Amino acid sequence: MTALRKADRKKMSGYQDTGGNGMKELRGYQGTGGGRMKELGGHIKGEVWKMRHTLLPWMHVLIPLIGIGIFLLYYSFAAWSDEGKVSGYIQVLSTALPLVISAVCSISVETEESGHFQTFLGTAVYRENPLFAKWIFLSGMGLGSVILAVTVFAAGYGMMTGRTVLSPRNSLILAVILWLGSGCTYLVHLFLNLAFSKTVSLCAGTAELLVSALFLTGLGEGRWQFFPCSWSGRWSGYLLLYWKGDGMISAEYLIKSLKICVMVIIIVWGIILWWFHFYEGKKRYD
Repeated sequence: MTALRKADRKKMSGYQDTGGNGMKELRGYQGTGGGRMKELGGHIKGEVWKMRHTLLPWMHVLIPLIGIGIFLLYYSFAAWSDEGKVSGYIQVLSTALPLVISAVCSISVETEESGHFQTFLGTAVYRENPLFAKWIFLSGMGLGSVILAVTVFAAGYGMMTGRTVLSPRNSLILAVILWLGSGCTYLVHLFLNLAFSKTVSLCAGTAELLVSALFLTGLGEGRWQFFPCSWSGRWSGYLLLYWKGDGMISAEYLIKSLKICVMVIIIVWGIILWWFHFYEGKKRYD
C-alpha cells in the first residue's frame, strides 16, 4: 500500500508540474464525483457492493431473530413480571452488542485485507472518506438490526401474552438509543481490526461484554461514562426507568453524564482520524 500511495502522489505531482493546465487537471482529479460528499457516497455504495456477498447481511437478520426466539421461548414459562422481562432482554441485548460489533468489523476488514486494501485506500482522494463510509455502512446495518431486535420482540411478546409491553413508537425510540450508544464502539473496533488484528478486536469485544454487564450494576457508578461499551445499557436502562415513572435519576446527573460521553466521543474520533490519516494498510496477522 505504501508503494500505491507513492504512485498516487507521484501522479498528482505530475499534474502540478504541467503548469496552469495541469492545475486544472488536478482540480478535476480532486473534484471527481463532485467533491468530498459525493466521493463519500461513492465509497458507501462500494461498501454495499463489497459486503453484499459476505455473511454480514445475514448476520444482521439472523442473530436478532435467533435471540428473539430464545427469549420468547424462555419468557413463555418464566415467572417474571412484564417489566422485568423487557428490562432483562434489553440488558442482554446491550451487553451483547460490543462482541457482535467486533465480529462484524472483523469480517468487514478481512474483506479489505483479501484485496490488499486497494479498493479501500487506493481510490480515495479525501483521506478519511473510506473510514467514514465503512463506519456509516456498518453502523447503518446495526441500526436496522437493533430495530428488528426490539420491535419484533415487542410484537412477539404482545402476541404471546396479549399484553402490550412496548408500543411501536417506544420500541423505535429504545432501538435508536441502543444504537446511538454503540456508535463509538463501531469506530473503536474498526481501529482495532485495521491497526492490529481480528483476534485483538474479538478479545476486546469479549472484555467489553463483561465490562458493560458489570457496569449495569453499582460497580459502574461514576465510571460507565468513560467506557463507550456501557453506554447502550445505561442509557436504555434510564429510558425504561423514565417510562416506568421512576424519578431516582436526576436531570442534572443525566446532563453531566451526557457531557462526559460527548467529550469521550470527541477524543476517540480525533485520535482515530489522526491515526487513519497516516494509515497505509497492513499485513495480515490472522
